[in-house]
Amino acid sequence: MESIQEKVKLFIRQNNLLDEHARVIVGLSGGPDSVCLALMLHRLGYEVIAVHCNFHLRDEESWRDEQFATALCEKNGIICHKAEFDTLKYAKEQKISIEMAARELRYSKFRHLKKELKADAIAVGHHKSDNAETIILNLIRGTGVKGLCGMQPRNEDIVRPLLCLTRQEILSFLQDLRQGYVVDHTNMENDYARNKVRLDILPTMEQINPGVIQNLTSTIENMNEVQKVYRKAIDDAIKECCERKANGELYISIQKLEEQPSPLSVLHEVLAPMGFNKTQLKNILAATKESGKIFTGKWRRLLIDRDFMIIESTSYPPVNIDKEIVSVESINMKKDNSYAYIDADKLHGELCLRTPLEGDSFAPFGMGGKRKLLSDFLTNQKLNLFEKERLPLLMDGDEIVWVAGLRSSELYRVDDKTQKVIILSLKS
Repeated sequence: MESIQEKVKLFIRQNNLLDEHARVIVGLSGGPDSVCLALMLHRLGYEVIAVHCNFHLRDEESWRDEQFATALCEKNGIICHKAEFDTLKYAKEQKISIEMAARELRYSKFRHLKKELKADAIAVGHHKSDNAETIILNLIRGTGVKGLCGMQPRNEDIVRPLLCLTRQEILSFLQDLRQGYVVDHTNMENDYARNKVRLDILPTMEQINPGVIQNLTSTIENMNEVQKVYRKAIDDAIKECCERKANGELYISIQKLEEQPSPLSVLHEVLAPMGFNKTQLKNILAATKESGKIFTGKWRRLLIDRDFMIIESTSYPPVNIDKEIVSVESINMKKDNSYAYIDADKLHGELCLRTPLEGDSFAPFGMGGKRKLLSDFLTNQKLNLFEKERLPLLMDGDEIVWVAGLRSSELYRVDDKTQKVIILSLKS
């Protein structure tokens, strides 16, 4: 037991998981992993604050687990907080699986208590065997380098001090302490993918090679080293290829992207978090010559626009137009597209802003009042499609007064009969 405890102590120090005497929120389900975690940290001198979550999913077992966790904490002088959830209701409201609902509720409670009690970290009981299951699951579902890195000892404020132990070492630690635990019967049912891996796949792999858990752990360590090299190369490539514009749009240079050793990997790192799948990424790379083509991910759109891929912004800066009325004698016109000058007496109503509609037309300044489709006018302005969609138009009823930042209308021009001038200026 002492060697197992020292192993965890060393692992915590090597991975800088907890400072000496840190206050730690510990998820205590009552199962062997969480019981080992709570007692291990308590024995190592940390201030343990246990949190038991009752999800009301297993009838009498849920109450049994709560009573066990309470008694364990009382026996060992550990503070215990209890939380109850209507997990089925939450899952239905959020339209997520029961597993995901329980996870969200659990971690939300942990973080609330961490903040309220000014704790230093949240500790959970994942171990080597859990990590082996994780990368097997990731392989089954399809994964990249990151998916083969497994769970990390630290993920922001969540720490995993038992990642250095196998399931058998955890059970040995509890046996030496003569400490019992509760068993969740659902863990013995292979209805869930992880349970199938735990109950069927891993035991079969251990028959082939009894050292499979340690070998998978070594693979995880190797892949974490590979990930460091990969991450550095990807970050350099993204810096080389991508530029964030002032309006929030992300521009990816097609030429620079194609010069990278793996354009698909670069695109994956940039676009996968925006909801683009691997098939879409391949289609995007195949469509780099199709200017004007749009791809839609779950949360963002991508436009092929000549030499660039453009990802739309999540929040474009607001457009504001300032208005000032002056006499024609005091006007000093600037040759700047951010300004427009119109004859106040030629307006028919109140000015208002809107974005372009199909079929819009206007009489561009300098064309003698000849009307032109707005879409034709914009073709030569080198605006991308996202900019065109959000282009602010200053309207006088159904008439375009000013294509803001580009051109005013001939119908409202200042002439020798003008007495009052409205000066419009674009502020973003």
